[in-house]
Amino acid sequence: MSSKLIRPLALGIALVAASAPAVAWDDIVLHRGWQTVAQADDEEGCEAWALSNGKIFRISGGGLRPGEAVSFHLENDDMKPLDYRIVADGEGTWSKFYMPFRWNRAGGEVTVSMESASCSLTLSFPWTRQNGGYNSRLATIGY
Repeated sequence: MSSKLIRPLALGIALVAASAPAVAWDDIVLHRGWQTVAQADDEEGCEAWALSNGKIFRISGGGLRPGEAVSFHLENDDMKPLDYRIVADGEGTWSKFYMPFRWNRAGGEVTVSMESASCSLTLSFPWTRQNGGYNSRLATIGY
C-alpha cells in the first residue's frame, strides 16, 4: 500500500476512535470499579457526578442540550483555581479527568462549579493520598 493511502487511512481511524461518545467513559470507569464520590442534580434534569479510583477523578455532567457550553470551575484548597469552557457532546454530556496534585499534602477538598444556559450545579468531595503527599518519600530519606 502506498504511503499516500496509509496516512489518510490512519487519520480516518484516529478520528473515528476519538469521536466516541463521552458516555463510553462511564462504562470504562464503572467497569473498572470506580466509585461515585459526589453527585448533584436539579429539577430540570441537569446532573453532575464525580467518580474515582482513589487517585484520579472523572467529573461529568449530563442533561444539557447538544453543543451547550459549560463554564467549569475547580478549586482544590489554596491552589489557583482551574477554569475551563466545555461543550456538551451530541447526547448533552461532558466529562473531565482530574488528579489532585498538592505538594506536602495528604489530602484536601475539591469543589467544582458548573454553569451553563440551562444548568448550575456544584460538587464537592474529599481526596487523600495514602503515601502522605507526593514528595513525602523524599523527606524520609533526607532530601
